[in-house]
Amino acid sequence: MDKKLNLEDYRKELGKRQLKEKIYSAVESGKNWAVQNKEEAITLAAGVCGCATAIIKTVGKRVNSQKEKELKDLYCYDRSLGHYWRLRRELTNREWVEIDQRKQNGERLADILASMKVLK
Repeated sequence: MDKKLNLEDYRKELGKRQLKEKIYSAVESGKNWAVQNKEEAITLAAGVCGCATAIIKTVGKRVNSQKEKELKDLYCYDRSLGHYWRLRRELTNREWVEIDQRKQNGERLADILASMKVLK
């Protein structure tokens, strides 16, 4: 079976090939520079590693705090059962007030959330 290539596929393939060649040549020129300038390369590498470490830590903290916020907003903890209930959406302040009032009246959290139709 002959595989037919149309012009668009050919252009994409050519673009990929050219990009690979550019990356390869950039890597090679970087290697050559590092071999010729060892002291400067070592100093530069230490600085880059320090900056990269700081950036990674900052991004990691931000991602973790975002995950915690999402968990807090989309789950509701029931102390009586020791269970987290997954919510369809974030509850409004009015809904939280209603939940608190109904819990004080003796209703179970699971029943309240089910009647409000917010459980996922």
